[in-house]
Amino acid sequence: MSAHDAPDGTALQPRITTFEEAEEIRPFGTPARIMLRTEETGGAFSALLVMHGPGEGPPPHSHAGQAEYFFVVEGTYEMTIAGETRIIGPGTIVFAPANTIHTFKNIGDTTAKMLDWSLPGGQDHYFQEIDEMGKGGAGFGPEMMERLEETNRRHDVTFAK
Repeated sequence: MSAHDAPDGTALQPRITTFEEAEEIRPFGTPARIMLRTEETGGAFSALLVMHGPGEGPPPHSHAGQAEYFFVVEGTYEMTIAGETRIIGPGTIVFAPANTIHTFKNIGDTTAKMLDWSLPGGQDHYFQEIDEMGKGGAGFGPEMMERLEETNRRHDVTFAK
């Protein structure tokens, strides 16, 4: 196995993905594009471009065994990581080590965009599952919240209390 092989010995292939080619998903109703899938990087990481409307962002949460990088492409976010809150804009990169509580919110009045890398990969799988749950328009009522809790357990995501 060389440095250019996936863990299963498969040779990794160069990849270019345009915005138009990337699969569109809508986890929690939020538009996102899967720019690089976990499988395309041999499990090393996954990359998504996520678009947040004004006031949108996740609740405080952490990922066991998975770090995240965020790179702001457009807009203004309020980012809180490990208890520190800052206002960030285009060109800012944020690193959230595994098990670090973090959250962010688009505080602008237009759609904001950020690239979200998870290391190792897997965030693409998590968001695809959430996207599938949301199809059918049932919303996130009690039954969906139970399914979300199970999905969070399998993907080592913990919402802070």
